[in-house]
Amino acid sequence: MFQIKLDKLNTLIEFSLEGLVQLDEMKQFVAELRRSAVTLTGSELKMFADLRKFRPASPDVVEVIREVQELAKTMGVRRMATVVESEVLTLHMSRLARETGADKFIRRFTDEQEAREWLMHGESLRKSRRLT
Repeated sequence: MFQIKLDKLNTLIEFSLEGLVQLDEMKQFVAELRRSAVTLTGSELKMFADLRKFRPASPDVVEVIREVQELAKTMGVRRMATVVESEVLTLHMSRLARETGADKFIRRFTDEQEAREWLMHGESLRKSRRLT
């Protein structure tokens, strides 16, 4: 199951993937994400991905994440925060991000609040918190 939400005010695309996702559903998700994404423009475009309950049915399903990262890159996404609990999925996503060049704007988190704060404020928030 997937869900996509657009926040035009904050130029934010939010999506979640949940449960045991088959390849055909993943392809449907990417197609819907593409259709939704064209309605958002701006220099501060951000994405929030909640993958805590995502269970890929096969390695091919994980590979489709490459399309999501490439879409984000071509759209000029400034920051993409991904909330992930699975270490295996984190490793796969890190590899894909390096291969697509999306590692320059994607950060992975285990805490949703921290992910959302980074999306809105970037690295400057993290640095200021370290100093206090």
